[in-house]
Amino acid sequence: MQLLLNLDDRTHELTDIHQRLKRHFGLQGPYRALDPVSQLVMALIGGKTRGEVSLSAFEGLVARFGHWEAVRDAPVAEIYEVICGVTFAELKAPRLKASLLAVTRAHGALTLSPLEDMAVGDALAWLERLPGVGRKVAAATLNFSTLRKAALVIDSHHLRVLRRLGYVGPRTGIAQAYDLVMPLLPESWTARDFDQHHQLMKVLGQEICRNGVPICERCPLRSVCATAQRDGRRRHDAGQRRQA
Repeated sequence: MQLLLNLDDRTHELTDIHQRLKRHFGLQGPYRALDPVSQLVMALIGGKTRGEVSLSAFEGLVARFGHWEAVRDAPVAEIYEVICGVTFAELKAPRLKASLLAVTRAHGALTLSPLEDMAVGDALAWLERLPGVGRKVAAATLNFSTLRKAALVIDSHHLRVLRRLGYVGPRTGIAQAYDLVMPLLPESWTARDFDQHHQLMKVLGQEICRNGVPICERCPLRSVCATAQRDGRRRHDAGQRRQA
């Protein structure tokens, strides 16, 4: 019974966090939902890369090849030539080609439409068997695309916020964080709610809860943040010692 109470409390906490962020930053987007294969491509090439750079690479692939079947059939060197501006392009080019080939082999065509009828967990597991596809790419393919499934995307900014809030440990990875946080989010949330929550947590991580030293005095979550409260106690104790 206590476990259920704790779970319910943390669900209320996360709902409150979501509302605070929405009041502080406003609604994010709207964003254009790509078809699932296009979103898979975007997510595969976009990791650890600024948004404008990955978008330029994505648009370059469209301009150069015209359709994803042509990317699938192209030499890796040609794919690399187009996406060379993204981080780890030398790894992403062969993985992109291999993933598109794997989808084609599995479904007889380059389509992810069979995922429409899968439960979220099953669809995540299926995508994560593709070359180079981890939890972030799989969740983005399901949530950001026209599939619009209730999967939470967690990127490095979002993960940093979760660690500092105390929802996950300092060494928790994205997949484990997903498994820990997803059961805490409201059952009533739609796919768009999950998308909005990720975008709000991401912008918080980019603008305030930054890598290195966060700007806690500007944070709308300061009063519920484990890290801010801990650091505040440390400053208070240090001040007390100086006065003594």
